[in-house]
Amino acid sequence: MLTLLLDGEPPSIDTVEEHRILLRDTVERLGLTLIEVTPAATADEVHVLPQQPGGSAEPTSEPTRDLPHDDLGQLWPHVGLRRNTPKDVKAVKLREVMLTPAWSAAPPALQRQAESFLHDT
Repeated sequence: MLTLLLDGEPPSIDTVEEHRILLRDTVERLGLTLIEVTPAATADEVHVLPQQPGGSAEPTSEPTRDLPHDDLGQLWPHVGLRRNTPKDVKAVKLREVMLTPAWSAAPPALQRQAESFLHDT
C-alpha cells in the first residue's frame, strides 16, 4: 500500500500521477502484481473479484446492498468512483456490480442505463 500524506492541501494531480508511475515501475521491476490503485486511472488498476463457476463473483464479508439508485450518476459514488473517473474504470466496476445478487433488484431504468453505458464503452 502506498499512501501520499502531505501537510495542508491534498497533493496535486501531477504529484499523484508521478507517484502512480513510480509505483507501477517498482511493481514491474520487482516482479510483483498490482492488485488495485485508488483512485483508479486505468481499468487494470481496478480489483475485480474472481469469478465462481456460474458467473457470480465470490461472496464477500460485506452484506448484499440494495441499489436504490435510478441512474449511474448516483451509482458511481456507491461503488467508490468519482464522476470524473475514466470510462474504462467505470466499465470494470459496473460489470462487477452487475454480477452481484443486488443487481437483479436494481431499478429497470438503472439496468437499461448500465447496458447502454457498457455498449458505448
